[in-house]
Amino acid sequence: MTSRSHLNPSHRFDSVRSPFARRVRAARRQPNNDGGFTLPELLVAMTLSGVLIAAISLAISVMLTATPEAEIRLAESKDITFLQTWVPVDLSSAINSYDNPDEADLKNEMEAGEPSMSYNVPLAGTNVLTLVVPDLEADDYKIVSYRYVLSAGDWRLVRYLIKNPGTASESLSQVGVASEVKDPPIGSTWKPGEKPVHAFQITSRNQVVLRPIGENITVFFKSGNEFSTGGAGLSAERDLTPNDPVTLPDPTAPPSRCGGRVALVLDTSWSVPGFGGGNDVEVAANSFIDSFRGTPTTLTVMGFDSMAYQLYPNLNGERGHYIDLLNPPIDIDLLNPVSDIGKAQFNIRALPNVDTQYPASTSTAYGFQEQYSYYLTPEGTGIGTGDRTIGWSKNRRSESGLERQYATNWEDALHAPFFTEGTATENGMQRPQTPETVVWIADGEPTTNRAEMFYNQDSTDYLEPAVLAANAGRSTGARIIGVLVGPGGPALEQNLADVVGGNKWTGSVSDTGVIDLKNAVSADYFTGDFDELGNVLRSIMAAQCGGTVTVQKKVEGETASGRWTYKTNIGDSTLDLDLTSALTFDFTFDTGDTVRDVLILEEVRDGYTFSHAECSVGGVTLPEASIVQNPEGAAGVLLSIEPDQAVHCTMVSNPESET
Repeated sequence: MTSRSHLNPSHRFDSVRSPFARRVRAARRQPNNDGGFTLPELLVAMTLSGVLIAAISLAISVMLTATPEAEIRLAESKDITFLQTWVPVDLSSAINSYDNPDEADLKNEMEAGEPSMSYNVPLAGTNVLTLVVPDLEADDYKIVSYRYVLSAGDWRLVRYLIKNPGTASESLSQVGVASEVKDPPIGSTWKPGEKPVHAFQITSRNQVVLRPIGENITVFFKSGNEFSTGGAGLSAERDLTPNDPVTLPDPTAPPSRCGGRVALVLDTSWSVPGFGGGNDVEVAANSFIDSFRGTPTTLTVMGFDSMAYQLYPNLNGERGHYIDLLNPPIDIDLLNPVSDIGKAQFNIRALPNVDTQYPASTSTAYGFQEQYSYYLTPEGTGIGTGDRTIGWSKNRRSESGLERQYATNWEDALHAPFFTEGTATENGMQRPQTPETVVWIADGEPTTNRAEMFYNQDSTDYLEPAVLAANAGRSTGARIIGVLVGPGGPALEQNLADVVGGNKWTGSVSDTGVIDLKNAVSADYFTGDFDELGNVLRSIMAAQCGGTVTVQKKVEGETASGRWTYKTNIGDSTLDLDLTSALTFDFTFDTGDTVRDVLILEEVRDGYTFSHAECSVGGVTLPEASIVQNPEGAAGVLLSIEPDQAVHCTMVSNPESET
């Protein structure tokens, strides 16, 4: 029988140990409770205890100090979840949207809308965005209203749902959407019933198309963080005409605010050069146009004094024509431009440079009457006479042939971009193409209106017709931006605000040219002296297209076609050349940042090898320091862009040779 001791390896190992080793082992097994610690052991224990206690204290301190920040992040994360749950779905279903914060005006606008809507239930707070949405269950419409509400001492965003609005069976339900939204600034004059621009901004939404579809909501949190979301109004039943380069938006594509039809409407009444602002207006307007080169924008330039007129294209002819700014050629000779941009700028420069007052009896001698160099395109050539001329407060001719001179007609300035002339008894028809954005520059009070100037109907109220014209223009979905320049004054500024809205630009431009945009994205009007107009228009451009990169495709030796996918820091988009010729990425900037690196990579496509990107701003090639070709061997480009730059990049590939 085998002994168990032979099966125990430790026992076998013990058996070969020396007698001294066995005695030491046996001694260690004896109980010895009174031996204590040796000095080295005690020192090691104390050192380890100190390290552990310090580490534990530090961990507790970090946890205690991090708890409030973690709670804020958690609360904001919850708000973002609710915002993303409700807002895009509501906006994507909306028929109409209204952001008027005044309750009475809001109801009036909704009742005048199509469909006409109303509601009786009282809603708390201030309207941020109210939507008319199809109610599929009732085969009718319902109202969704997002409102800025003070509740239990905190300002919140609340979503109200009104079913069967305006009827005896009207019902109301509500849900809190965001609780960390920014409070009204301490010491500010903001009050309920005014736009809460400190907490929210509403902007038109573009998704790689040339006109706004839907809205984006930017929510500003108490912490200083912000979050944007939005939706494309797929149910808005807009009439997308065949000649309008529009396709349904890709709902997964990063949105961009850049693009669409822009009308630049310049005050050419005599008071502009009379107050010394003629040259400033010309330079600023031309710089503004230049800044949109290479963006998916189409432009019309209009002037107004006694009446509105077309400056370019189709000088003094039918209004409503636009030029494409995406791919303009560069003009070598500014006196003989070949591009539409160059011809538009030529006509603006043709306004006589006579920054001085003049006696009325000698207006021609002072150059206010006319200049004879101009461009008519698309239907004319270069030199002309008569009413085919350019000047400050010259004799104007309306589309129907009515002639007038002098005066300042705010109403027609805001009517002409959207509607035909009409008659004394009938309103004009909406033009086939209307602007999405109107930048309207004025320097003085209105001194006439359409009824008085066109139809000899005496009037003393010149402001209210301008208000009605602006409202009619906005009913097409347009944003009208007022720019007040010159000596101005509080009364004139208030009149402008009455026409375009009371949300004044609160930003600034430093002496070094750095723009603080503030609320430029949503501001109704901007103000500045004549010599500040250039910076004011830069701010408007930056809000419209600043910080964007427009991408087009080129294949050496052949016509680019098919689908090309681009990956960026903010998401991916596919350029489908069967549907559109460009796509635009919109990059945001943190407050105070004056430059941002953006990466645009082209997805590999069989049969082609990416070569390089050709990038420019305003038609001027980006400096080498701002562009890295094929960064780290990846197909694409790394750009350094500024907040007021609209960058255009042509991505160039070579076809692979067949073997």
